[in-house]
Amino acid sequence: MNFNDPVDITAVNTAVKAHSKQIIAIDHQAADAMLRHMTPMVGITDSYTFTEAFFKSVSSKYTGVFKEQKNIGSFGNRTLTVHPCVIEILDEPERYRRTYIAEVRGALEVAKHPFEIWLVNRLLQQASEDLLPCVWNAVEDKTGAKTELKDSFDGLGVHIKNGKADGSISADKGNLVATGKFTRADVGEKLLSMWRHMPELFRNQKSKLYIPYAIGDLYDDWFADEHPNVHQPGQSPDETGQQTLYGTRGMCEIVRCPGMPDDSSFAMLTLQSNVVYGMDKQSDMRTLRAVPADYKFKALGKYVFGTQFTTFRNEIFCCNDQPVDPADV
Repeated sequence: MNFNDPVDITAVNTAVKAHSKQIIAIDHQAADAMLRHMTPMVGITDSYTFTEAFFKSVSSKYTGVFKEQKNIGSFGNRTLTVHPCVIEILDEPERYRRTYIAEVRGALEVAKHPFEIWLVNRLLQQASEDLLPCVWNAVEDKTGAKTELKDSFDGLGVHIKNGKADGSISADKGNLVATGKFTRADVGEKLLSMWRHMPELFRNQKSKLYIPYAIGDLYDDWFADEHPNVHQPGQSPDETGQQTLYGTRGMCEIVRCPGMPDDSSFAMLTLQSNVVYGMDKQSDMRTLRAVPADYKFKALGKYVFGTQFTTFRNEIFCCNDQPVDPADV
């Protein structure tokens, strides 16, 4: 490889096809910190509607006579909509070459680490870092005036806010728990009260508690205060295995969510299968194509993305009375 030559776009596109297995998709890089706690859905080009039917009870004692059931069931619909997102890069390739030489020791490792693949993975890594906070804080701009990634689709925070506004999340529905703002003195008890609020069937399943990083830190401090003998000097609760909500018999995993504001006291408890993100083809999440540009490296990529909850039914979902973003109050 001659590092004095311009970046050959043909070589980039050829390498992408030849070494596709070495390219790491956007949803498996930085954004995986949040997406691994969600359920992916592929093959969505526009939208997909989750239709749920649920019944209070359909069973009774057998008497030989058909009894008319008064409960005919209820139905709920929620729509996952995906929106187009783009990756665009136009930059001086020499900056990448210098980093490449430093990282993989130049020609000594070129055969194992093709420059073109290294460059594409670096760009996809940045795209993944861009996506990570948007999973929670993105708000689709329907006017077309805003063009940032965070304006492309509705993140999870929007669906929570809309659910509280339209009444599908409420104390009357049984999926809204009053906690107030968390403090170091009470965060552990309040989070546990949310889990104990859920039905027994839910509490016997593996669930996830989604909270901001700041509340995760607060919980670690609370745990250290309440259980000082668990830790060795300098160890955190996570290092001693306290990665699940204390008091849940290991059934509830604590998920610290990038993208939630530091001053948020929001908490959400549900099953991973209930929190979804959608895309069209997995290959779209790892495809970049170089295009001609004199003396510059220019590459483009496009994928569709969206988030949604399959249901807010109180049997498998609850959140507290605090907004995801306090600025929304």
